[in-house]
Amino acid sequence: MVTINPGEIYRKSLVIFAVGMFFTNFADYSQRWGLIPLFWIALLIGLSFPLVLSGLYRGHLTVPPLLWWALFYLGLSVIWFYRTEQDAVAYQEVQTRILAVVFLFLGLMIVSRESDQKLARQAVAVAVLIATALNVYEFFNPMTFSTIPGRSSGIYTNVNQSGAALVLGLILAYQVIPDRFKMLFVAITAAGIFPTFSRSAMIGWLIVVTYLWLRSGLITQLRRLIIFSVSGVILTWSPIWKNLEQTIENRGVLNLNVLERISFFTAGTRTDDSANERKAVAHRAWDLFGQQPILGWGTGASRHIEGFDVGTHNIYLAMMVDHGLLGLFVIPILILAVLWGANRRTMDVTIPFTSFILIWGMFSHNVLEERFILFSVALVAAMVASNRTAPAVDRTVIPAVLTPAREMA
Repeated sequence: MVTINPGEIYRKSLVIFAVGMFFTNFADYSQRWGLIPLFWIALLIGLSFPLVLSGLYRGHLTVPPLLWWALFYLGLSVIWFYRTEQDAVAYQEVQTRILAVVFLFLGLMIVSRESDQKLARQAVAVAVLIATALNVYEFFNPMTFSTIPGRSSGIYTNVNQSGAALVLGLILAYQVIPDRFKMLFVAITAAGIFPTFSRSAMIGWLIVVTYLWLRSGLITQLRRLIIFSVSGVILTWSPIWKNLEQTIENRGVLNLNVLERISFFTAGTRTDDSANERKAVAHRAWDLFGQQPILGWGTGASRHIEGFDVGTHNIYLAMMVDHGLLGLFVIPILILAVLWGANRRTMDVTIPFTSFILIWGMFSHNVLEERFILFSVALVAAMVASNRTAPAVDRTVIPAVLTPAREMA
């Protein structure tokens, strides 16, 4: 007779809710119906409250490395707030950072057990399939979700974030995909990233796939790569491709912006407006850092660089403008906290994850506020914690401040 454990069902439902709401970016997309992300985060806090009470009852206090990073990050944000004019922008930035840390630890708590981590990774795989389907659909129906003609975003609404989420999805889900479907899953993520025409996401995908293939054996993967390449060549020479090319041309996908981005890979050119704007704002941000290299300009200063309507597109520059030289270490210390005590069991996730986050930080200043990234950080940190001292035992960890002595129901 099968025994149904209500507590177990509740926990697993919470895992699926977290992935479905935040990794897919549905929480942000729902704003068009008047449901702001804060509503979903508050709901997640409420739903997670029984886990906190259970942890308090069963657990004992501990201080995980990620908590030290959180204290460092929040302390830096609040203290440097007083170096600004304390206007609405700076105040909003402090609020955003506090909310990011709260969400990070909610994620840690929800996926604290190995069984829940596996379920979360399987749910991420489903999220990747959905995101890919939406991006491919938008490729043939431009601007269904995206505001940029010819580039797909799905419900992420931002094309670069869509590409980044798919790369992270590949990293997190690859090991839970059956071996016979791994190559197909890699191809699916490529199909989802391509319509975004996000150069940074494409580069990230290439780096991650190269590592995964090297780790899984050159001979086996070479055979799969040959099959994949031959299939691609056959497709491009078939009547199907000609019809496809005619369709996307008629629908305005191959516009100047897209063609300029394609030329980045075919000819190595970077003459499009986006690249020029990023270069200009990066130069200005570097100049600001040079003027205040020790203490920076204060929390949120990088959000409104005079003469530009966009941010730095670089989390390292953003933190350095805000906090001076100390800001350069915010992301590296976060990665160190996530990986503290990592062993060989998790290296196939931790190495590509670390590489991608460190590289992605050079293309985005939103690394520490995008909830699909924060959830990924929480999931990897929980995996490392679960394998740190007892790699063969499935034990519950409440990473914020609690570590229960035994598995919670």
